[in-house]
Amino acid sequence: MKIHTIFFSLALLVAPGLSKSKGKNDTPNATIEKIEKKYDALSKTAPIVKANGKPMCQSLRFIQEEDNIIQDYSKLRQIAIIRHGEPDMVKTGQYTCSEANQFLKCYDSVCIIVPEKPFFELGANEDVKIFSSPINRALTTAHYLFGTDKEITVSPYFREFENRIKESESKKKHSIKRWTTTSRIKWMLGINRAKGIESFSQAKDRAHKGASILNNASKDNAKVVLTAHGLLNRYLKKDLKKMGWKVVEDTGNDYFGTTILVKVEE
Repeated sequence: MKIHTIFFSLALLVAPGLSKSKGKNDTPNATIEKIEKKYDALSKTAPIVKANGKPMCQSLRFIQEEDNIIQDYSKLRQIAIIRHGEPDMVKTGQYTCSEANQFLKCYDSVCIIVPEKPFFELGANEDVKIFSSPINRALTTAHYLFGTDKEITVSPYFREFENRIKESESKKKHSIKRWTTTSRIKWMLGINRAKGIESFSQAKDRAHKGASILNNASKDNAKVVLTAHGLLNRYLKKDLKKMGWKVVEDTGNDYFGTTILVKVEE
């Protein structure tokens, strides 16, 4: 009897520890670590997608139920934020202020250089909520990735931050990159406000509202995609992280640069 009592007592002491250890492996943080490792593994074998023979990016996808990373797949929410593809126009040369502003108008209206196949892969029956900026380079990116028959919610909340160049009579010529970088820095500092455009503070508020739209959409659609713009996407990512989302994949800020964020419900 004494021996049985001792074994019973030891079982009571050990069992909670075993239960706790198992629970630890199933925590949201542990699951997110597994997802990060999965993306690391996928990146080592993902095929390269090309456009006109030029490498553009690697293939990418959401985590699927068959990956067996999370016991209850319904608890996983995923958001992919994608920068638009490369606009189909010549971007070299030197420009006056007036010419640079005309360049930016064209930049907002042209389509993208379309790769040989979509780099972001969706399954045939994969249910995804798709959002896009109304600016053409982002919207044509969404059409290239998901087709024109998919429902795409176009919202002004996802347009790019302002980058208008203040008009000048000067005939000095600079590269487009110099014009846009200088004008945007001045805009951020509040010393280059063109008439009728939002301030940097207003743009950040808009990005926060955009992040809320994506977050709320994920409550009804476990997978959400946005095609938008480089600087806006950076602020969306910051705001989503403040809302509890975790970055599990980030391919940078170049054309087609993609950030994937996840939430795992308790």
